[in-house]
Amino acid sequence: MAVEKLNIVPVKLESDSDSTSTSTSRGPLRPVCVIQATDLKISFYPGVKPHIIQTVIKELNRSDS
Repeated sequence: MAVEKLNIVPVKLESDSDSTSTSTSRGPLRPVCVIQATDLKISFYPGVKPHIIQTVIKELNRSDS
């Protein structure tokens, strides 16, 4: 049985707002969604588009099977 090599692609999500000081003055951001497995933990924070979360879940399911 062949094992498929997984590629890790770095992604940088940019904020819509220009001011980053206002978010830090309110305290740390809390994740809106956390996906946790035996060897990984993925957190999504406010402002993430729902299709991004859906795509990550689909890719995790695809690589798991």
